[in-house]
This record gives sequence, C-alpha cells and structure tokens, in this order.
Amino acid sequence: MIIHGDFETRSEVELKDVGLDVYARHPSTDVWCFAWAHDDQEPMIWFPGAPAPALAFPFSFKSTKFYAHNAQFELAIWNHIMVPRYGWPVLHPERVRCTMAMAYAMSLPGSLENASAALGLSEQKDMAGHRLMMQMSRPRGYDEAGKPIWWDDYDKQMQLHAYCKQDVRTEQALCKRLLPLSEQEQKLWVLDQKINNAGVYVDRTAVERAITVVKRETDRLNEELFKVTEGCVSSTTEVAALTKWIRERGVEIDGLAKADVIDALKLDDVPADVRRALLIRQEGGKTSTAKLKTVLEILGDDSRARGLLQYHAAGTGRWGGRKLQPQNMPRPSIPHEVVEQVIDTLTTCTPDEAHSIITTLFDNPLTVISDCLRGMICAAPGHELMAADFANIEGRVLAWLAGEQWKLDAFTAYDQKKGPDIYKLGYAKSFRIPVEEVTKDQRFIGKVQELALGYQGGVGAFQTMARGYGVVVSDTLANEIKTAWRDAHPNIVKYWYSLEDAAVSAVRHPGYKFACGPKGREVTYLVKGSFLFCKLPSGRALCYPYPKLKPKETPWGEMREQIHYMKVDGMSKKWQEANFYGGLGSENVTQAVSRDILADAMLRVEAHGHPIVMHVHDEIVCEVLTCGPNMDLPLFEKCVAHVPAWASGLPIAVEGWRGVRYRK
Repeated sequence: MIIHGDFETRSEVELKDVGLDVYARHPSTDVWCFAWAHDDQEPMIWFPGAPAPALAFPFSFKSTKFYAHNAQFELAIWNHIMVPRYGWPVLHPERVRCTMAMAYAMSLPGSLENASAALGLSEQKDMAGHRLMMQMSRPRGYDEAGKPIWWDDYDKQMQLHAYCKQDVRTEQALCKRLLPLSEQEQKLWVLDQKINNAGVYVDRTAVERAITVVKRETDRLNEELFKVTEGCVSSTTEVAALTKWIRERGVEIDGLAKADVIDALKLDDVPADVRRALLIRQEGGKTSTAKLKTVLEILGDDSRARGLLQYHAAGTGRWGGRKLQPQNMPRPSIPHEVVEQVIDTLTTCTPDEAHSIITTLFDNPLTVISDCLRGMICAAPGHELMAADFANIEGRVLAWLAGEQWKLDAFTAYDQKKGPDIYKLGYAKSFRIPVEEVTKDQRFIGKVQELALGYQGGVGAFQTMARGYGVVVSDTLANEIKTAWRDAHPNIVKYWYSLEDAAVSAVRHPGYKFACGPKGREVTYLVKGSFLFCKLPSGRALCYPYPKLKPKETPWGEMREQIHYMKVDGMSKKWQEANFYGGLGSENVTQAVSRDILADAMLRVEAHGHPIVMHVHDEIVCEVLTCGPNMDLPLFEKCVAHVPAWASGLPIAVEGWRGVRYRK
C-alpha cells in the first residue's frame, strides 16, 4: 500500500534561514494540517484536535510505503513534532519514498510546482494557496506579552486545508509519471538522510570569535576605503559606486568580480589610490566570511550543523551543498598547521586580543579567517575525523571510459610509485619532450590542460581554467596546447564523437539501443517515451527530457543536426532548452561514473562501521571514536578504494588523513 502525505506548518523561525533540523525542533513550530491519501484515493485532512490519522496508517505491514515531495521535510516534522506532541508512531526513512528525489533522478525540476508543469500534468500546484501558506507560516504579529498571533480564522484554515489536499493530488499524479529509484539508489537516499541527520560538529566558539574579528576588520577597511576615495565610497559592498569611482580615475574595469579585480591589479598604469582601493575591495569583499553567520543560525544545541547535502542535485547524480556548503569553501592559502594556530588564538583569547594578534601577524586578516572556515568544522569531543579523497577520479574515469590505455597505465605506474605524476606526463606527451625535462611552470600548464580539455574544451575553456590557477599564456599558445593535447589523446577525442553519434542515432530511432565505448565499460543510449536515457556501466541511467533533433551551427560554421533537450539551467535555475554534443556527453558520463564510484564507496564504508558525517566532491568524511575500533586509516583507505565489479580495469587511488579539524 502507498500513502501520500503533506504537512503545512507554522513557526516563528524561517525555514530557509535556520535549516530544517532547527526549524522542526523549534518550540514555536507546529502543524496547521496534514493531508494524506491511500494509493489513488481522494485526500483526507487532519488538523490538531481531530482524531489521530496515524490510526488509519497500516504501518504494521512492511509493504506500506509513505510518499512525499521533499520527503525529508515530512520526515522531520513527523518525528520531531507529531511523535512527541501528538503520539504518532515513529516514521523510519526506510519506509519513505521521495518524489522530489525521483524527479531529480530524471533531470526534472525539483519543486512540486515546476516538476508537475514540466511534465504537463493535469493536476497542478495551487499557487494562490501557496501564497496563503506562506502568509500563515509566519505570525501575523505579537501580543503585549510577546506571544505570537497566528492567522487562525476559519476561512483561511479551510483554504489552507484545500491547498494541502491539492498538493497531495499533484504529488499522486506526479508519482505516476516518475520512475522509482532503483534499490541501490533508494539505499543511497536513506543513507543521505542518515548523513544529513547526523550533521557535522562545529567549533561554535571559534565561529563566534571569528565573526567579531571580521566585523572589526571590515569596519577598519571601510574607513580606509572612505579616505582613499575621498568620501565617494564608504563600504567595500558598494560595487556600483566603487566601479564608477575607479572609472573616473581613468581605469577601465568591467566590474568588481574577483577576476575583474585580479586583472586590474595586473595593469602597470593603475594610480596608487585605485590600486589600494582594489586591494581593499579584494580583501573586504570576501563572500566566504558571510558563511560564519549562516553557521551559527543552523547550529543545533549540540553544535552540529545538519542538512548540508542535497541528494541528486545535478543531472549526473552528484550531491549539492546547502547552507554551510563546504563544497564552495575557498582552498586555504596557508598550511593546515597555521589554520590550527589561528583557530587556537580565536578560542583561547578575548575578541580584542584575537583581533590584535591576527591583524599583527597577517597582512590580510579576512583572507586568513576565510582560510580557517574548513577548520571550524571538526570532530565532536572524544572523536576524530577520518577522510579519504579519490585522486584525480574524473581524469581516470574518462581515460577508462574512452579506452585511453597509455593514460590508465600511467595512473597505475604513478600509484605504484613507478612513474611520474599525470600533469608532467601529460605535458610531455603533448609536446613530445622527455618527462624529466618538464619544469614546474610546464607542470602547471599540464594540470590546466588536464582539467580544461578533457570535455572537448577549446581555447576559451583553457584560458578560463588557466586564470584560476594563475597560468598566463597567449591564445595562440593555448590553441597549440589544445591541439597537442588532442593529438596525445586520440581515443578520448574519438569518444566525444562516438557519444554524440550514438545519442543522435537513439533520438532518430526511438526504442532502439546504441552503445559506444570499449566492451565492458560501454554506455548505451535509448529513447523511451519523452526521455533519452543513457545507461552507465554501473547500471544507473542518466536522463535527458524531451529530446529532439534541430539544426545548429557549430563553432566552425557548419550546420548540423544536434540534440536539443530540456534541463534546469545551473545559473538561472529556469527550465529551458539546452543542446547536447559529444564533449558534454563525455562530461556527463564521466562525472556520473565518478559519482557512482563515490556512492558505492559510501555504502561500503557505512556497512564497515565508519559513520559518514559529510562528503565533499570526491571525499568521504567520517567521525569515529578516538579510542574506537575503526581508527585504522590504511584499512579505511582500502575500504574506500575498492574497485566495484562493474569498473574492472579502472585504476583507483585515494589519499586519506585523520585529525580533529577538517582540512584540504
């Protein structure tokens, strides 16, 4: 039996500000109503004071499943509010299915409104009711005693009940059009709930003291900027005013984005006051330090930050970061030992002393605080963190998928300490020079070409990546590097076009399968219904909704048929048309297979008794008892690095560490 359900709630705290765990546990948070339906039946409504609907839920039968859209919300409200306050039975994640996760797995929009619209369902979310829900989710005001006054008049409650029922109807209709998660993916979703519910421990004192240091240093920088600009700009956040002032001083600048400031500082004829203003903006405009306040808002009473990961946030299946977003923390420019010393200063000194010491020892205090963000994530008392990161996993997976054997052999030799690192070897291979003659600067070029060119990237992709690594080359040389890299990787280049040909053939011939890649590691394209599916070696499939062939001009001026499909744009977040080409296909399958390697390791690590509290990109982070039985780092690394049966021949290597504070 299937039960669909949806809660409507109210609280004095904002869900988007404090996160789900703090919201669900807050004493002011309560339920307006709950709509539910058995299978395809018409929804029913429950509200506080009515008989408990839990009596109607046949959870004694193991086959009963509870479906909800964004089900982690229903899980949290159910177990943190309904169980202790209203006597409902505990709901375990293993019994739950999430239609948002199912939509994400098919590369559809995540929200109920947008997913139902994308599929053209007859049942749609009630947007007028949504506005009412948003109004009723917050107090209408407070009485003289400071108690909240809620929007509890009868008509509004009846409208909210109708809205809640319509959400369930829409979810029922959506569920019928979505593919269920595979058994493996459902296990991952359950593990994802466990990881998000565990959360990571955060050094609250360090965060609070860091906020004080940031505030004082920001005030000092703003005062200096006011003087430098002679009163024209009073804050590093006044982007328009500062840009205008810089242009009036004779320096052409597009804006004040990080790259714009870096480029402007490289110019030789920048006036001294403009140069100083740019340096102040570079230091004071760091957005990463804003995460400090976010951390405090989402911390539970036990100093743990929860709900930091979104299952299947990308079409490839990769997770997305939420709230604290450790995936987007800047790479430290100071050694980890210095990070620990700075945090020790923050936690053992008064705010005045800490500010004085940090500003005395470092020229750019805000950069230093930003570098310490990772280290403020730490192990709970009596525990240590243990982590392992897959080394150059995308480079290895792409070579494996395409059958670029010399590169796979090179990775294996390096792992066995019998060969040079891939960046040196890649440069040597591209430019046909002995690997021992590759210089440090040339190795950096080798690194950039590996990161930028594997997915059919050209000069633009190389230069964008080069800028991020401080590598400066002319467009002419960048083009030579691109050509040399492609000459050195004939099987990867061939793979781009094979992927595109197979996908196009699948769209032309719905219902027929078209495979490409070496035997045993091939990917297979198939159009079924409104989707182009790409089956991976792991058995999982990528989805491209509503594929069709349309003529498109290539960068070299040729008109050719190319696949167009619908997707959620990563920048605008809009549901819009995109086009498929070989390089994109290779990026998608490489990142998807890399994700499946990580996912396989996560399930294995958890089964071996290493509790995962976080994973960042291709790194798994566990929290274990300092004197516990699972503290052997080499055994942990071996567990993570195990090659799945479906990935035979893929050289996998991991780099691990153990310690109290998170590091990079």
